[in-house]
Parts: sequence; structure tokens; C-alpha cells
Amino acid sequence: MANKILFLVIIVVGYLSFFTSCANIGMPSGGLKDSIPPVIVRSVPAFDQRNFNDQKVRITFNEFVIVEGLNEKFVVSPPTTKKPIIRTKGKTLIVDLNEKLKPNTTYSLDFKDGVSDNNERNSLKSLRLAFSTGPDFDSLRVVGFIKDAFNLEPIANSYVLLYRGRSDTLVYKTRPDFIAKTDHRGFFAVTNLPADTFQVYGLSDVDNNLKFTPGSDSISFLDNLVIPSAKFLPQRDTAISGVDTLLIFGKTKFSPEPLYLLRFGEPFFDLRLDKSSHPTRKVVDLTFTQSVADTFNIEPINFKAKPGWKYTEMSPKSDSIRIWLTDSMVYNKDTLIFKVDYLQQDSLKQYYTKSDTLRLYFTDVTQASKNKRKERRKIEKEEISIPITTNVKAGFDVYRKLLIESPEPISVFDTTKISLFEKIDTIYTKISYKLTPDSLNKRRYHLAHAWKYGTNYKLTIDSAAIKTIYNIYSKKLKEEFKTQEEEYYGKIILNLKNVTIPTIIELLTDDKDEKIVQSKRVSKDGLYTFQYLEPRKYLIKAIFDRNNNGKWDTGNLKKKIQPEEVMYYLEVVKVRGNWDAEKDWSLPTQQYSKKIFDKELEEQKLKDKLKKKKKNTAF
Repeated sequence: MANKILFLVIIVVGYLSFFTSCANIGMPSGGLKDSIPPVIVRSVPAFDQRNFNDQKVRITFNEFVIVEGLNEKFVVSPPTTKKPIIRTKGKTLIVDLNEKLKPNTTYSLDFKDGVSDNNERNSLKSLRLAFSTGPDFDSLRVVGFIKDAFNLEPIANSYVLLYRGRSDTLVYKTRPDFIAKTDHRGFFAVTNLPADTFQVYGLSDVDNNLKFTPGSDSISFLDNLVIPSAKFLPQRDTAISGVDTLLIFGKTKFSPEPLYLLRFGEPFFDLRLDKSSHPTRKVVDLTFTQSVADTFNIEPINFKAKPGWKYTEMSPKSDSIRIWLTDSMVYNKDTLIFKVDYLQQDSLKQYYTKSDTLRLYFTDVTQASKNKRKERRKIEKEEISIPITTNVKAGFDVYRKLLIESPEPISVFDTTKISLFEKIDTIYTKISYKLTPDSLNKRRYHLAHAWKYGTNYKLTIDSAAIKTIYNIYSKKLKEEFKTQEEEYYGKIILNLKNVTIPTIIELLTDDKDEKIVQSKRVSKDGLYTFQYLEPRKYLIKAIFDRNNNGKWDTGNLKKKIQPEEVMYYLEVVKVRGNWDAEKDWSLPTQQYSKKIFDKELEEQKLKDKLKKKKKNTAF
């Protein structure tokens, strides 16, 4: 009986095991995701090896690796004259330096994060291999950051150049002795340097020749020479000692401290016609690389110009020009040929007048029509009136002027046909205003009035109030709007201290563009108020205006002039409606940081972190 029971138990266990295993087929458990970067198992040369005399470097890893994008990140210092050849073979990364190495020289190969495993793309951070071709091994270093001189943003992938010589022309003519490249933080480390004295530059190197090319490259430089050094600082450990020995620990202190290079673009005369177009029959657009104010002239070639054949409209920077053709005999031509004159500079920096011949074509959309003249007359007949626009919007700002704009240049504005009304109780009452033409743009007029808070207004412009240079009249316009309530606006009251030179204080939008909202020129300590501010977040920036010309000025390498310093108030300022944000700012003498603290954002991050932690704890 016992044997039968044992037999039945074996059958049942076997049955369950079989069907349990069958049920699990096709449902393998997944392993943990690989998050470990490749591990170096061998390198030739070894790290810090001496007397290495091969031009090929081999690094073997514990898995297959990829090197996508490594060519852009990889740096050899001292730089080689030929570009290194990088390839992989199996689990080995091979770097052929492509030339015979210098004797008795320490080389540093910086891979940054350009090597990653083949499966999960886990990159090996800050991979750097150094070796010497002689018996000595150099171990000094120069580290620091490169930042944009105008906004203190970090500059990634910028070259850092070190020169042994003391000539000011080296960076123009000679390849550097040692180089490095910045990472995404703008940080650089030029390592394995000998004991020597160096000039230090930062370079964009657009043309990839490791030399400064004015006009295309941006540059940064240190005013002083740099002498790297290292000092061992011993620290005795008295807790562990023998009879006649005392263990000594310590660390090496490298000098100099981290350097800060401010990169800028030099003022460079490179005026040329960049683009031309003929978008409509009546319009010719020209775009130049730089301002052509007081240097531009255009004359027709294939027609005889009559007086007043054009009206020229320049952009605020005078680098873009719109030419309104006013003579119908001109703008009805399908082909226009012009001679365009502007200043140019020769190799000796002497100015001369350059002339370009410009040939422009225009064909009507209705080109399939057999009778183009009839079609043109039809188009002109339809253009009996044009719309005019304003900058009126819901919640009009009390500190703004009202902008009236025509799509074509204005020849006559009949001010008797424009009226402004203020709503008093329930009745619109006519009020006075001041109307002035825009100083640069003939299509715009500005209407000024001492607007009241939270008040309803109405603007009416009768038809034919505006007559354009093409004898086209404007359509009727009626705009009703209300100004913002006084409680809508906030203020920033800035208590400035330590103002030692003329300074420009800019209030900026808290976004990537950092648009100027308001600015003030200051020359002494005191309270400065930014008012009529929209409720939002703002940044505050100081420009140390050395030449007191009211703007930021770039640097000049040949004249050894650094760009004017800028600094940021290291806190986001949030403005609320009907509230004064009072801030104290003692201007620092030197500050390269742009770590601007956003209290509201940090508080939200903390809340999200606690919420996530609480959620994970619940499980």
C-alpha cells in the first residue's frame, strides 16, 4: 500500500512539473538593463608609460565599443600636424597618430565621452591616456572655463591654445604647443605640461587650422602669462605610527587656480551684399552682412531714372534695405538692372567704393493670361484701398505709444480724420493726442497720450486718412481698447551699491533670448526703480561701461583690450501685480558665475522629489 501511495505522489509531482514548465515557455525573465560603461582591460602604451616609441595607441575593453562622434571630441596634445586615424577592431580601439612622435615629449590623448559600449550606448566619461616618448613624464596642468563674454554662457567645443613663446603674433601664424577642448560646461584641462611659461588663448577655430583668423574666429585671451606648478602638501597621521616611523599622507596642489577666459568676436569690416530679392513688383529687398549707413547708393542701368523714382527704407541696424519703386514705368518692367555701390576694404585696410551689378526678375502670378497689361490694370483697380494696423491689444499698457502702420510708405496723413475718445461714465468723449511720424520708417506714426489706468478708449480713423506714395488710400479703422489696471503692474526697486564706474543695468526676460525690457545708465550708488512691469520672472544684468558710450563693447586682441565685463544678479526676480520687489545688489569686482537661483523653481523641484519619494515608499 505504501508503495502505491509513493508511486501516485511521484506521478502527481511529475505531472505538475511538466505542465508548470510548459506554462513558463516563452516567458523568460528579463535581466537588469546594462548601465555600466566599458571597462579598460589593457592599453598599449600603459597609462603614464615612459619611453613609448610607436605612433599607434591600442586600448582594449571588456566589450565591443563604438566611437560615433569621437573625431569631433578627440584631442591630442601636443597637436599633431596630420589628423589621427581612429578605428575599432574587435574590442580594441586603435588610434593611429599618423606621424612620428616628438622625442622626449609627454603626450595626452583626451577622448572625453566619445567611447561607449555597443549595446546600451553607455559612454566612458573623461577617458584620458597620457604617455611619454622619453624617460621623463610631465604632469603639470592648466584648467579653467571659457564663457561667452556677453552673457557668461559656457562655450562648448572651443579650443584652448597654449604657446611657449612670448610673441603677440603667435596665435595668428603658428600652431600651438599644447591644446585642449572644452566640454558642455565650458571646462577645459590642458594636462601633462612641462615646467614653462605659457600664453593662453581660447579659439573657435572655424577653419580648423589652430590659428586665429580675424573675421571668422572668435577669441579669448589672458592678460598675463601662466606658469603652471605643483606642490605636495604633506599631512602627518599621528594615529598610526611605528617605533621610529610616522606615516605621511597628503595631496598635490596645482597652480594656477582655474582660469576664466571670456570669448568674443572682434569688430571686423566684412561688408558685402549677402542677398537680394524682388518679392513684389513695387519692392526690392537687399540684405548686407554689415551696416551700410551713409555708404549705400543704387542707380538704374536698364532705364532712365526720374526724380523720386524710389523710396528707401532701412532696418534699425542699417543692414537691410527695402527699396519701394514709385515710378510705374519702372515697377512694371519684368527685368530690372541696378548698379549698387557700397564701401569695401582692400588688403591694406584702405576703403574704396565697390560696385555690384544686380539683375532682378519679376513675373506676375497671372502670367498665363494672354493680355498682361489688362491683368495689371485689373490688379491696380482692385488696389483701391489698403488696411492700416495698430499695436492695440487687450490690456493696453499705459506706458506705450499707440502705433499706426501702413503696409506702404505714407505720403500724406490727414490728421483731421483721426479721433481718440475716452469713455467717461458711459459716453465716449473726444480727447487730445500727439501724432508724430517714425524717424526711420515712413510707414509708421506714433500716437502719444497720457493714458489712465483701467480706462476704455476708442480710436477711429476715417477712410482715406492715409495716402501712400502709390496714391492708394487707407480703409476705415475703428479700435476699442482698455488700458491695464494699476494693480496689474509691479515694480523692481534695486538698491545698488559699489558702483565704481559707469554701468548699464539691464532688466531682461527670464528666457533663452534675454530680451531687454528696460535699461538704466547709472554712475553712483542709490535706488533705481523699474516700473510698469508685467507680472513675470526677470533677470538683472550689469554691463561695466568703461568708455561710457551706453552700450556693451567687444574686445580687441591686437590692442590687448578685453571685452567690457558683464555680471548677473544671481537670483531670478519674480514680479507680482501691485507689488514692489526690493532687491539689494552690491556689485562684485569680478564674477564669472551665471548660476542664477530660482526660488520658485527649486521649491517646486523639492515638492516633486518628496511626492515621488512618498509614492515609491507606498509600494
